[in-house]
Amino acid sequence: MFRRFILLLGGVLAVLPAAATNPDLDEHGTFEHEEDSWSSPHDLSWEEKAPVALIPFPQQVEWLAGTLNVKGREPRLEGGVGVMLQASLADYQDGREQGNGILPVVCCLTADALPADKAAEGYKLSVGEKGVSITAVTELGLLRGFQTLRQMLVTCDGKLPYCNITDWPAFAYRGYMQDCGRNFRSVERLKKELALASQLKVNLFHWHLTDNPAWHVECKVHPRLNAPQHRTRDKHDTYSYDQIREVMRYAAERGITVIPELDMPGHSAYFNRAFGFSMHSEQGMKIVGELLEEFCREIPAEMCPIIHFGADEVRIPNAPQFVDFVTKILQKHGRSPMQWAGHRDLPVGENSIEQRWGEGADLVAKSLPAERIKRRAFDSTMGYSNLLDPALLVRRYFFMRPCGSAAGDEKKLGSILCIWPDGKVDNKALIPGMCTMWPGMMAMAERAWKGGGADGDHLPNEMSAPFTMSGKAYALFGKRMLALRQVQFAGEAFPYWPESDVSWTLVEPTNANLVKAVREKVLDGDFSDLPIRRAHCANLYFRTRPDTGYLGMFSSARVGQTIWAVTTIYAKQAGKQKFMIGFDAPARSNRRWTGVPANGQWSQCGARIWLNGQELKNPRTYRLAGQRRRPGNAWNFELPLDPEEIWWIQQPIELEMNEGANTFVIEIPYSGEHHSWGVSLIPVND
Repeated sequence: MFRRFILLLGGVLAVLPAAATNPDLDEHGTFEHEEDSWSSPHDLSWEEKAPVALIPFPQQVEWLAGTLNVKGREPRLEGGVGVMLQASLADYQDGREQGNGILPVVCCLTADALPADKAAEGYKLSVGEKGVSITAVTELGLLRGFQTLRQMLVTCDGKLPYCNITDWPAFAYRGYMQDCGRNFRSVERLKKELALASQLKVNLFHWHLTDNPAWHVECKVHPRLNAPQHRTRDKHDTYSYDQIREVMRYAAERGITVIPELDMPGHSAYFNRAFGFSMHSEQGMKIVGELLEEFCREIPAEMCPIIHFGADEVRIPNAPQFVDFVTKILQKHGRSPMQWAGHRDLPVGENSIEQRWGEGADLVAKSLPAERIKRRAFDSTMGYSNLLDPALLVRRYFFMRPCGSAAGDEKKLGSILCIWPDGKVDNKALIPGMCTMWPGMMAMAERAWKGGGADGDHLPNEMSAPFTMSGKAYALFGKRMLALRQVQFAGEAFPYWPESDVSWTLVEPTNANLVKAVREKVLDGDFSDLPIRRAHCANLYFRTRPDTGYLGMFSSARVGQTIWAVTTIYAKQAGKQKFMIGFDAPARSNRRWTGVPANGQWSQCGARIWLNGQELKNPRTYRLAGQRRRPGNAWNFELPLDPEEIWWIQQPIELEMNEGANTFVIEIPYSGEHHSWGVSLIPVND
């Protein structure tokens, strides 16, 4: 059964010490005014009763009495089976121990399977006494149905539940971006990621191919662009046109469209090194035209209908002319142009698709307002994976609506999760973990497929109580993620742990002159006369850096103030318990953060932890102890990130626990705007 795949925090509960002394708290230790305006797009009882783990969760599902024995049986697809279904079946069988029996899966293409607005990727999946059937209008719909069946098969413990599922996407596109211009990724790795992404019904891969370090695309017309001396990273790595076509074919077989990005005229320092002049100059534009013409000749329009040309983070005197020049070339070759659309970018061409990003510090905490979308647009404003820490990234994509809407239309195309390891990465295998790739992609896929009728923008920064609808939905989603991690994403870095069973008492920001007196009261368990509030989930965010918009519970707090966070964790028996503990989310781009702790310390900002009244020293020993503190924007892209700089890719810390209640008191000073101020204390069960 599904529950066997869930890593439960059995016996891990939170107790609120202030309940007896604060009149605003009810008998459950909950603030009386705690409410939840968010609503789930599906009946949560469908999910609570689900005997399998599904991401995205279907639009409509009816669980029926009975199960089909599938232990030792392999799916055999019958009926309307094309290339995509064959590829997905091969992926399912790859590396698995093959059974001896056969599970017939009848695949039927029929024009009236679903209404026209749900036909493109919609499907019906039925499991019953007579077996399994998938019905759809298109082969793509059959593929989506089989991807759901795959998840059912690997989480059903050999007993496939009888059910009727009718499913379709709320948004046309659910995508992710990989920055291979700054950190080259092998074709083999990209294909593995595409195969995994397809299992989440992701259907778009935004392939950022060029950036300041290099033009990583084969160039026949100007081979000097591929010369190692003009590159600053991955100097000998180039994608041949054969390889680019290979990746695009592989993606298409799994229902994924590839959007290549040739970033211009900004992010093109390699161009100046190679030619001695800029892209937007008269000589540069001539070469740009030749590069685009070659790319369009080599990569046919049916394989690549959209080409992204960047146009971000640059100011040039001839901006309208440059945009017009590029878009006309792309349109001549039957391509839809695509551009970044932020405040620091070139004007978006009349016929270009927008990719909205970084709406500004005043808007970054909110979904992109739907009224701002005037043309075809993708939404990447929920957060870049190189800025936020794992839980905050997952929460933002889970609760925030793509394009500010419950569902897409001809302009509101969907969402793209951007994976930007801007800085140099020596070990490319660390990128998915550093950037929370798979948990982030699961949350993006869930929301962009399911849609959502309610505005949940406030929830990522300050989560509601576990008994609210949003609290229940988030906890259930976390269990689904972890179940699929065990069976479909085994071997992949997956920095996410259950966090919903931890709640806190917070002593609100306290000025430096009162710290000693307040500390003594908190350690004594005396919360009388202290300004306290309730908080939920193991990861707390008080105030993030300006590059993430000062998100958090205390966004107006001042440097020098201190917060105390108190929680009680229950242990079934005495002994060592593993925890993930962290106090900052270092930016994986501009390196702004507090640095590697000194040995024995929890952070360079003076964080302290007491467990059952005894102060704890950090048991880790760091090679970079006390180093890498970045008190402002430190644009050192060429100093590779060290694993010690990122707490969520470290091994858990073991702490000695008593049987029963164990109370943690954590003191967290706010040391400066470079500090992503908060704390993560996450119990980990293997």
